[in-house]
Amino acid sequence: MTAPADLIVRAERLYALTSRPPVEAMLVRAGRVVHAGTIDDVRALAAPGARTLEAPGLTVTPGFHDAHVHLGYHGLERRQVALADTASLAEAAERIRQAAAATPDGWLQGSGFSVHRWSDVPHRDALDAAAPGRPVLLRSQDHHAGLASSEALKLAGVTDSTPDPVGGRFERDQEGRLTGYLLESAVAEVAAAIPPLAAPQMREVLDEAAAHFASMGVTTVHHMAYEPSEHARAIAQAASDPSFGLRVWSCIPQEHLEAARDAGLATGIGGDRYQVGGAKFFLDGALGSMTAAMLAPYGPHGGVGDRMFEPEALQERVHLAVASGFTPVAHAIGDDAVRMLLDAYEATEPAWRAAGLTPRVEHAQHVHPDDVERLGRMGLVASMQPLHLVFDVPTVRALLADRQDRAYPFRSLQAAGATLAFGSDTPVAPPDVWGSIVAAETHAAPGDAPLNDHERIDRMAAVHAYTQGAAQAIAWQHRSGRLDAMSDADFVLWSSDPLDAAGPNPQVQATYLAGEPTYEA
Repeated sequence: MTAPADLIVRAERLYALTSRPPVEAMLVRAGRVVHAGTIDDVRALAAPGARTLEAPGLTVTPGFHDAHVHLGYHGLERRQVALADTASLAEAAERIRQAAAATPDGWLQGSGFSVHRWSDVPHRDALDAAAPGRPVLLRSQDHHAGLASSEALKLAGVTDSTPDPVGGRFERDQEGRLTGYLLESAVAEVAAAIPPLAAPQMREVLDEAAAHFASMGVTTVHHMAYEPSEHARAIAQAASDPSFGLRVWSCIPQEHLEAARDAGLATGIGGDRYQVGGAKFFLDGALGSMTAAMLAPYGPHGGVGDRMFEPEALQERVHLAVASGFTPVAHAIGDDAVRMLLDAYEATEPAWRAAGLTPRVEHAQHVHPDDVERLGRMGLVASMQPLHLVFDVPTVRALLADRQDRAYPFRSLQAAGATLAFGSDTPVAPPDVWGSIVAAETHAAPGDAPLNDHERIDRMAAVHAYTQGAAQAIAWQHRSGRLDAMSDADFVLWSSDPLDAAGPNPQVQATYLAGEPTYEA
């Protein structure tokens, strides 16, 4: 197979995102950047027969990472009933009724609801009436809660006498009967009854997901596990195919550490399109479902949320991950969960430093000031999702008014020395790169006052977190998130300068992976 000819990319401005100012052009050869500089220098280095991509008036940046995704679920939920804008269970049930009429057999699934926006109490009776005899499973926006119909519970083998699973709860009424409302791991118990897609259909789903990410300017995703093993296999196979539109760093569930170690896997194994990622831990739930583990009581019932680990067990598992060659990657939303995680990271610090690993704190939405300093001192990765803030503002103000000033500490973590890596947590939030950058800049929902004005960061810092910071989080900083000699030729063409805070909102005009287009507007 003949290698493609050199590609000269010339634009209004081109940000290599190194210390240099924007340049005129870059030269791409065999999927890598050869040089970024003046057009004369680039032409002098190009081989005969080079192609030229002229982009007058456009701005080029490196391709963006999404540092926290659930890739299979992102693709699948784009095919499900959308519930994010429903104001009541009755409204959601009506959409399920319409879907049932359009698809007369099989499971019905919906996603994106929030009980805090619903005017009525979640109960399976509404789903049973909307789709009689059909298995129905709805997932909440934060994916820490769900609502199942009677038939779905039956197929999952869940009855009134079924004990709550570890790390979850089947909600019951005062008579002890199932309501169908599910919390945490109880959602997965019911979802396990859904038949998996055949391999060709799953590849279609993943291709659709990759195309959607490309339309947002995303060229690399950090897949956070929390999906069936058949999804992990399909993702590895798809991302190893040069025709796939994303690079993937794919975590394993920490529950599979022993098997992965015994199979000879470790973080970083793979090629330049697909690599094994870290070991993913879950330490707590989410604020919306009041399962985030907090140091002090919160919410109307005065609870402190749910721990998924006790400290000693967590430390043992983190040590096992590091000893097995896996970067620890841990979901920690509440300040208690973050503190417990940092205790484990401090206890294992000599081991992970010797192994050349940098542990990650996923979400870090609520962090005690003492722990902000600890996280920075260790130089950990704070993998955060600014768009969560947009959805969380009313909940934070309602549930955590007494400690609101600690929420989403972007600037504090950056100043302390943490590496910020931004993402979406899709399908919990859409992979809207531009919306996330605006949220990090304003620390606010659109049209609202800032949640914490002192935690706003500037445009360059937000872009850095989506490019070089995210690349550093997976030890790709020398090849990704930048456009200079020998970096991956992953880049985005924008309608206007995304680093100009005074300019118009930029739109993605094209996305390239290894010098080839994956999206064109």
